[in-house]
Amino acid sequence: MTGRHSGLVRQVQAVAPAAVWKHCIFHRQALATKRMPQELRAVLDEAVKIVNIIKSRALNARLFSILCNEMGANFQQLLMHSEVRWLSRGKVLTRLCNLREEVLLFLTEINSPLAKHLADMNWLAMLAYLSDIFDRINSLNTSLQGKECHVFSAHDQVSGFRKKLDLWCARVE
Repeated sequence: MTGRHSGLVRQVQAVAPAAVWKHCIFHRQALATKRMPQELRAVLDEAVKIVNIIKSRALNARLFSILCNEMGANFQQLLMHSEVRWLSRGKVLTRLCNLREEVLLFLTEINSPLAKHLADMNWLAMLAYLSDIFDRINSLNTSLQGKECHVFSAHDQVSGFRKKLDLWCARVE
């Protein structure tokens, strides 16, 4: 529908040649997450597998909830990840980071091979990094929605976010 050769873009540019076509910012970020480094993609995939082991079976979810309650955790359950709702990744990863000790104990008790990841400090560091990044992206996306958001404020927020990214990259180096 939006093809540059025969779709809407071509028809609009035939009438208004100076028109510029841009993808929705949410779609761009979804595409960007598909091109993340392989190391981080592996951590994200393994984190989703861990969550799915617990959330996909009602018995596991109930047992995990009881375990969290007995350990006095702030939360009683993990959040389910959905590939369709990719904005949920930040919240899923944050909750997994918060419940990492409970998840490690649960995976160890059911003899899951994924338990080794939660004992690996490098894997946990990458998980925390992904959690922080997705949380920041979620905050940006939330601020770009609503009736009060217009193109000028959205441009300012995205520009500010890009400057923050440059600052974070300099700090990491």
